[in-house]
Amino acid sequence: MSGSPVLVQKFGGTSVSTPERRQLVVDHVRRAREQGYQVAIVISAMGRRGDPYATDTLLDLLRSDGGAVCPADYTLMFVTGEIISVAMISHTLNRAGIPAVGMTGAQARIFTDGHPTEAEVVEIDVSRMRRHLGRGEVPVVTGGQGIERQSFDYNTLGRGASDTSGVAVGVALGAERVEIFTDVEGVASADPRVVPGAATIQRISFERMHELARFGAKVIHPRAVSAGWRASTPIVVRSTFSSGPGTWISDETDATPFSGIAALTGLESVLLRRGSLGSDTLAGWERRRLIMSLVDAETDQLVLGCADCAELERALDESGVIERRRLGNCSWISIIGDTEVVTRRVLDDTRTLARAGAQPHFRGIGPFRSTFVVNTAAAAEGVRALHGAYDQTPCP
Repeated sequence: MSGSPVLVQKFGGTSVSTPERRQLVVDHVRRAREQGYQVAIVISAMGRRGDPYATDTLLDLLRSDGGAVCPADYTLMFVTGEIISVAMISHTLNRAGIPAVGMTGAQARIFTDGHPTEAEVVEIDVSRMRRHLGRGEVPVVTGGQGIERQSFDYNTLGRGASDTSGVAVGVALGAERVEIFTDVEGVASADPRVVPGAATIQRISFERMHELARFGAKVIHPRAVSAGWRASTPIVVRSTFSSGPGTWISDETDATPFSGIAALTGLESVLLRRGSLGSDTLAGWERRRLIMSLVDAETDQLVLGCADCAELERALDESGVIERRRLGNCSWISIIGDTEVVTRRVLDDTRTLARAGAQPHFRGIGPFRSTFVVNTAAAAEGVRALHGAYDQTPCP
């Protein structure tokens, strides 16, 4: 198959959690090979907390005696779930007559920057994967992990980072596209659990998808979008359980002014004087510590939010920021779309939220996005109200 186009497929934990679902993985791989692709796949750990080999289950085992866990042991246990999953998928493919080779992050030569739990991929040596592809074999690669080049220590890419691994492998192999398989049909215009009528987005630009992912759309990790964006490698988010086309993410210009609404719920939020922290610090905190930030359009003050209150306080203490006002538990609702449209509608959106009982405390404007900080208790109603307003009102 040497010379054929490469397709990388990434399968999440729910896609590989049972024998029946693993057979669906086989079907997707077989179909792509029949279409003439060389296929490499990236796999998450099987299932979710409570399932025997899920990452959270394995980490709970490590913590079960109540003692402190050293970072090295944590990392080893973390990467174990993906290794088990890769062995099972490789075995399943081979049993189905599709030659496959399971590979850890080390065997796939995914090199990271050395950060133990929130590492960045700095290089992938694809020579071994290409040899397997050239022999008609499917490399089955562990997601979310790599090794530091000098020490050979494992690093993890953070929670949910198998998406990032999948796209990084696709970019390194020069794939025609990367398919992210999950348990939904694609990226929706809002969380379907909150807005049952939310439509699946057919096509969206990297820019808008990145903002949706950053501000709460959980179907794909923002760093995965960034990786595809930098290399102009299209990403398709689609369902393991159907043959639907999913959502195509690429360099294409968005056809509609409104893309969707995302929400980060339950963020412990604080208010700081603008200038208390530099832009590089804030970017690093978002990347490594999942601390979000915005500048309030009314007061010009800095608002920070993090789901982990202790982590937020620790970061502020380490930075020497003393003057801070605690806002408590808030939710951040973001509208993603054409910059001119979402900027022009800010006051209308503020009134829409207020009528829904979600009066914004703060609001921030960014490229392709407006974000409102509201009480968490009213967040779901606020999302529904905004989605209804954008869904029913033409946006010229």
